[in-house]
Amino acid sequence: MFAVVVTVFLVTVARAEAQGSFGLLVTNSASSILISNSLTYTITVTNLVGVLSDTVVSNTLTPSAQFVSATPSSIGASIGTVTNFGSVTVFHLFGSIFGDVAKMTLTVRPTAVGFITNMVVVSAPSIFVTNTAATNMVTQVTNTILPQADLGVVITVPATAVITNDLMAYGVSVTNSGPNAASSVMLTNTLPPGVILKGNFTIVSNNMILNLGTLGSGAFTNFQFTIQPTNAGVLVFSASVAAPGLLDTNLVNNSVSNNITVINYLSGDLVAVTNSAQIYNPQNGLVEQSIKLSNLGTNAVAAVRIVVTGLTNRLFNAAGTNSGNPFVVYTAPVAVPLATNQSVTLLLQFFALDYFPFTNSQLQAFAVPVPVLTPPAAASSSTNLNITRIIRLSNGNMLIEFPSLTNRSYTVVYSDNVLFSNAMIAPPSIVAGANRKQWVDYGPPTTVSAPTNSSARFYRVFLNP
Repeated sequence: MFAVVVTVFLVTVARAEAQGSFGLLVTNSASSILISNSLTYTITVTNLVGVLSDTVVSNTLTPSAQFVSATPSSIGASIGTVTNFGSVTVFHLFGSIFGDVAKMTLTVRPTAVGFITNMVVVSAPSIFVTNTAATNMVTQVTNTILPQADLGVVITVPATAVITNDLMAYGVSVTNSGPNAASSVMLTNTLPPGVILKGNFTIVSNNMILNLGTLGSGAFTNFQFTIQPTNAGVLVFSASVAAPGLLDTNLVNNSVSNNITVINYLSGDLVAVTNSAQIYNPQNGLVEQSIKLSNLGTNAVAAVRIVVTGLTNRLFNAAGTNSGNPFVVYTAPVAVPLATNQSVTLLLQFFALDYFPFTNSQLQAFAVPVPVLTPPAAASSSTNLNITRIIRLSNGNMLIEFPSLTNRSYTVVYSDNVLFSNAMIAPPSIVAGANRKQWVDYGPPTTVSAPTNSSARFYRVFLNP
């Protein structure tokens, strides 16, 4: 018995897209079928022109693909027609306006080993000949029995708001649910316009194409891509996964997309200035600088980003970078935003061999959306570690100590009740340099307020994936 293998040589598996005067999407029903079965193409056309009296969708197939059936589309009360001329199938659509979507199906049966090409062209002959869209879907027909596997891909994006020119990361995960291994697995990761990719990757027409090699049954691989968005707006990231010579039993999860909304800083009149001399802290080996953040505007703000410029030393407690400059984020306590003419003291920590010149001109404060500080479920962020020491230091700060793995990253979570019903993350995550790690709660910007004798504070530590 012969088997038919369908391999799509496009950005996505079993999916071809084109867009001009029309939006055109073509998908097929399977990545591999037996020669006695049928292959169905689904054609979706979106009117991006305007008012049209008629639209023609022409499908030209390789002669070895035998026509079985076709279903026309209706738009409103207007029902389209379909006519077959051997290897050419023509759909006529009537009476559409801008934004109308028409969906048609075409079912064929391969009759010979080799390649099948379905060339789909959309045109509006009543307007201009140039008002067309076209796409090409190539499939391979073979008599080889193929291994079966279910490849899938997922994109994860930051939950916290992204500001223009932030250095940010998003994740792409590829899985093989089996039952067989998949060889020469290819991941295509498509970037939207308006982003700068960091790292040593080859880009071809906004696509990163990565050869993942062999992915065994039940195996997975994770990637983290760092980018810098240069403009505000909605960025659409997409990815797809495929492997030649493979019967993929589930095509639904072979391609995915996810959005990131990039914004500009919010309005507000904020100023940050130093309010102490630099101090060397022997407890953590850092040079610390206290600053005062004040709200001079007419509206209260719930969160503020303080960007530090002109540094030659690392800002240890930075939550991120923007245009290459590190920043910390002050988040006001719940329901107590930073009001007009109100101030708060923050602590900056630096890796520095000695005290260094630092001026107020290096501090820039901007209003930002409240970051998402809700911790993930314990099951998704590894084991809740056993904290071996919790002590209050002479200056009122709280110190915790826990066993650690060298060079692994940890997240501290804190709450004002033992049930952790209102728990919050204390950014940034910390990296352990030995088999034990100490962390000090000194208040803003890492926690929303400094620990006090009058209120309880409880801690948890999670090992990051």
